[in-house]
Amino acid sequence: MSIEAALTDAMETIPDCIAAGYIDMETGMLLGTSTSDAAGSDVMDTLAIAVANLFQGRGIKAFEEMLQAAGLQEPENPGFGEIAVFSNDRLHVFLRTRKYPEHVVCYICQDSANVGLALTKSHLSLGPVAAAV
Repeated sequence: MSIEAALTDAMETIPDCIAAGYIDMETGMLLGTSTSDAAGSDVMDTLAIAVANLFQGRGIKAFEEMLQAAGLQEPENPGFGEIAVFSNDRLHVFLRTRKYPEHVVCYICQDSANVGLALTKSHLSLGPVAAAV
């Protein structure tokens, strides 16, 4: 299965999902996308550039170091695995894959989405999407 097909399948299960992307943080490249409209594709291109900074920026790294110093994060498994961002009319879910820790799957949902269900369905889709790489 192609990465685009895996993302499309995932979007069908995630409530009010309008776009999905698979991003390589090392290169900042968008490796695959699926969108329900043309505007979503432009958003995914912009997000691909920002994701590496989101997960690997100084602020996040400092926070992770504080968690490790307090014994709340395992040193052999560093980094946030998930970040959810709420904007005016969107829910952005960013998930780091376990198999490829430098890769992130991004789902963009309408603000009408049930947040708990969107997060749960996003997690469930992570394995099949990463397997398509």
